[in-house]
Amino acid sequence: MSRIPVLIGVLAAAVLVAQGATEVRELKWTDLLPPGQLAPPQVVDHTRIPTFDDFPYTAVAETVPELEGQVVKLPGFVVPLDVAGDLVASFLLVPYFGACIHQPPPPPNQIVYVEFAEPVELTSMYDPVWVTGTLGLDGHLSNLAHAGYSMQGQTVEKYRY
Repeated sequence: MSRIPVLIGVLAAAVLVAQGATEVRELKWTDLLPPGQLAPPQVVDHTRIPTFDDFPYTAVAETVPELEGQVVKLPGFVVPLDVAGDLVASFLLVPYFGACIHQPPPPPNQIVYVEFAEPVELTSMYDPVWVTGTLGLDGHLSNLAHAGYSMQGQTVEKYRY
């Protein structure tokens, strides 16, 4: 991945600060769970083919209303939806690699639908990323999963351990 997307991300963050935007809040996936709700296990069972019974989650997503409209930064893995070459206009952000593809998806409140005004460069689905943007409670249903949250994406940058 070239340095240009990272530079664009830094510049976009600077513009947000210059425009008087609220401080970017760094979230963990557990912050997306309502109080008292435990995160589901992040297990991939490669010993069998998933069935419809493996999808216990309904289209109802228990979300955290206080997160509506906040500018947040969340780490995760990308499941591309709207792709043209290396450019992605929308994707699902999930907490662990393989979610939504190799197994039943996480519950809706552990999936964020991210959409960008202008497509962003994404060269690998295997690497974790940080995504910054304005979080919303509007869900999104795709053929892969139901996202309980939405985000108007501003930047994507490589996750650094």
